[in-house]
This record gives sequence, C-alpha cells and structure tokens, in this order.
Amino acid sequence: METLSDKDAILKIKNGEIDYFSLLVDRYTAMIFNFVIFKLKNKEDAEDLVQNVFISFYKAIERFDVGKPVKPYLFQIVSNELKMFYRSKKSSLPLKEEIYLVADDKEQDVKDEEDYLRFITDREKQMLLMLGEGYSYVEVAVKFKKPLNTIKSIVRRARLKLNKRRRYEK
Repeated sequence: METLSDKDAILKIKNGEIDYFSLLVDRYTAMIFNFVIFKLKNKEDAEDLVQNVFISFYKAIERFDVGKPVKPYLFQIVSNELKMFYRSKKSSLPLKEEIYLVADDKEQDVKDEEDYLRFITDREKQMLLMLGEGYSYVEVAVKFKKPLNTIKSIVRRARLKLNKRRRYEK
C-alpha cells in the first residue's frame, strides 16, 4: 500500500476500503505496545490489550472525526482499556453474597465474632444481622429510610471490611 496520511487512510476505510485499516495498525502498534508493556509488565496481557484497542478503534471508525489526529484518539482508547483491565483484576464481592459473620472454624466462640464486628459500625452490624435473619434488602432499606442501592453499598463495604480483617488475621 502506498504511504497515506492517517486522514486519507480513514477516508478510504469509511468508503469501504477496509484493507487500509492494516496501514493504521502497522503504523501505531509498536508505539502502543511499548506503552502498554511498560504499564502491565506482562507480554500476553499487553498483546491482548493492544488488540482490544484496535478492535475498539475499528468499531468507532465511522464516528471518528477525520479532522483530528489518530494518535491521541488511540491513546484515549488505551487509557480506557487499561482502566477496564485494572478493574477486572481488582478483587470484589458481589452484592448478594451470603453473609457470614463468624469465621469458617466452627469452634470459634462469640467473643471472637464480636472482635470481628468491632471493625464495622453499629448501623452496618444492624443491616448485616437483619439480612442474616432473612430480611430482604428492600425491607432493610425501608427500616433505615435509605435508598436500596445505598443499603447494598453499605452492606458490601461492611463485608469487605470483615473479609479484609479476616485475611489480615490468618
């Protein structure tokens, strides 16, 4: 393929000549890969992320403004892909996880349970206990006069505190 500017290549792609997309891929892959490998330190993850960047760019090419440069647009996609990658690696608890207030060891006494519970607020304790007794999130939200999603967030944060404390003490 002849040497074209990014603008000309994108215009050709928009006119149905999709083979010109490989020109853009060849032009920017090394630069993006070097940036991503520096961030991730893992070749396989970096290759996957670079591939996702170009897939996202291809899907958005119809909306791309040819008057703007390609490189900053690609690096914005890289930024978004990195954020999604880091989020996917972050540990989290689902909101509807079963509630366990005592440790896995059956011989754990009530005093140890109270030790764990001292790391959460009284309001969080009440909410966890209500849910443990079979109340629904909606019923807890009505009792505390809070929106449902607020209750779910409070409960999730309380569970994370308890789990973090348990991992620390093991």
